[in-house]
Amino acid sequence: MKGFLYKILNVSMIVGSAFFYSTISYASVNIPLDSPFYTDIQTLIAHGVIKSDLSSTKPFTRSEAGRLLAEAVDNAETEDISPFTSKILDRMVKIYREEISEARIPGGAPSTYLKPLEEFSITYDRQDGPFSIFNNEGIEYFDGNNAVIEFQSSARLWRVFSFFIQPMVIYNENYGGIEGNDETEFRLHKAYLKFTVDNFEIQAGRDSLWWGPGYHGALLLSNNARPFDMIKISNPRATLLPWFFRYLGPFRYNVFFAILDEELASEHPPNSELFGLRFDFKPHPVLELGTSYLVHFDGDRPGIESLSFSDYFYALFSEVSRGGDKRDSNKEVALDITLTIPNISETVPVADSIELYAEWGGEDSDYPPDRRAYLLGMVFNDIFMAQGLKLRTEYARLSPKSVPTAWYKHSIWSMKYYGRVFGHHAGTDSDDLFIELFHQINPQFLYRLAFDKERSGLSKEYIQEKQQFFLEARYGFKGWPNFTVRYSYEEIDNVANVKDSTQENHFIGAELSFWF
Repeated sequence: MKGFLYKILNVSMIVGSAFFYSTISYASVNIPLDSPFYTDIQTLIAHGVIKSDLSSTKPFTRSEAGRLLAEAVDNAETEDISPFTSKILDRMVKIYREEISEARIPGGAPSTYLKPLEEFSITYDRQDGPFSIFNNEGIEYFDGNNAVIEFQSSARLWRVFSFFIQPMVIYNENYGGIEGNDETEFRLHKAYLKFTVDNFEIQAGRDSLWWGPGYHGALLLSNNARPFDMIKISNPRATLLPWFFRYLGPFRYNVFFAILDEELASEHPPNSELFGLRFDFKPHPVLELGTSYLVHFDGDRPGIESLSFSDYFYALFSEVSRGGDKRDSNKEVALDITLTIPNISETVPVADSIELYAEWGGEDSDYPPDRRAYLLGMVFNDIFMAQGLKLRTEYARLSPKSVPTAWYKHSIWSMKYYGRVFGHHAGTDSDDLFIELFHQINPQFLYRLAFDKERSGLSKEYIQEKQQFFLEARYGFKGWPNFTVRYSYEEIDNVANVKDSTQENHFIGAELSFWF
C-alpha cells in the first residue's frame, strides 16, 4: 500500500489534464452489469437508433444512459423505426426520464437526492451436482439449495458526489461441496463513492468491470470474479477529443488500481495490485475500436522491498521480465473491434443487421506478445426478419501454441480474484463455443435458449469436455417487477482431465426483482 494514494493522485492529474476537454457531466452511479438496461440498449443500437455508443466498455453510468436515450429519442422523431423498437424506447424513457432531462438541460434533475431502496431482489437456485457457475460476480452456488437476498441504494450530493451500495445475504446448503455444511453470509457486494467534475470522474470502492465486445466472456476483464476494491478514473460520458483527434469519434477511457485478495486459491501474493488501462473509440457509427492493458504486480512477499514511485513506473510499463524481483509483473494486452452492418435486409433478407466482433490478446513475452488468445463473435439481429429475435455465436481460444498454459497463470501473479479468473471463465489452456437464440417478444417478455461447449486442458492427454444447455425466461410486470426462471443441464466428460470420468449436473432457479 506504500505510495498507493500518491500514485493515484499523480495518475489522476496526468489523465485529467490530457482528457479534460469534454462535454459537461454530473455525478451518477453505474448501472450494474446484470441490469436489463444492457439488453434493451443493445436493441436500440442494433436498430440504428443510437449511433454514438461505446458498448465495449462497461458499466455505463446513468448519465451516459441519459445521453444515449436522448439521442435515441431525437433520432426516433426523424427516422422510421419499427413499433417494436418504439415500445422498447418508450419503456426505457420512463425508467431514465431524470437522466434524459439532465442530458438535455443542465440542472434538469435534482442536484441532491437519496434513493434508499432502488432495487430489491430474491433469488432461489437449486443444484443437483457441482454445476459450473460463471459470470456471476463471484457468487457461488453448491449442490442443494441456494438463496440470495439483495438490495441497491444510491444517492447524489450537489451533482458532484454520488454513492452506491449493494449488500447481500447469501445462503448455501453444503457450502464448499461439504455435505451438511450449510452457511449464511452477509456480504457488502458493491459499494463506492464517486467525485465528478465536468466529465472527469474518480470512483473509490467496490465494483465490477467488463472490457471488450464479448457477450459470453472477455479476455481481460469480465464479471466472472467478485467486484474489485479499486480506485478508477474515467470520463463517464463519451466525448470528442480536441483538434484532429476528434476524427477518432466518441471516446472513453478507464484507468484503475485494485488491491487483490489474500486467498491461497488465487495463486498470487497477498494484497497484490492490479493496474488496468482502456481506451475506446468510435470513428464511424458502425465501427468501434478498443484497447485494454492489465498489469498484476507487487504484493506481500517475504524478503522483497516495497516499491518506490519510480519502481511502479517500471513495473507497469517495462517490457523486460525481471525474474521475480520487486519490479517484476504479469501483463496482458488486448485489442478489440466491433463492426455493425445495418439494414442488410434491403439486399439480403436474412436479418435486419449483423454485428461482427473480435478481441485479440497477448501475454507478456516477446514483442509483439507471442502467447496469444482470441475471441470471435457474430450476431444476427431480427434474424429471418422476426422482430426481437437474435442469433449469436461466440468462440474463444485461450491456449496459445507457444505456451498453452500461459493465459491467466503465472509463477507469481495469476489473474484470479477470490479463486476465480477475472477474464474469460473458461480459464487457461481452453476453448469455448457459445450459441444463443434470444427472443424479446415485447418489452415485458423474453426468453433465451443457449448451448455452450467448453474444452479445458487442451494440451493434456485427456481433454475435459463440458456441454451446457440453458433455458431462461423473464416477464416484466407493470410497476417494474421482473420474474425470471432458469434451467440448465451440464454434461462433463473426462472430469479434471481424468479418462472416462463423467458427471451430469442440473441447475434450476427463479428470481423476483423490484425496481423502484
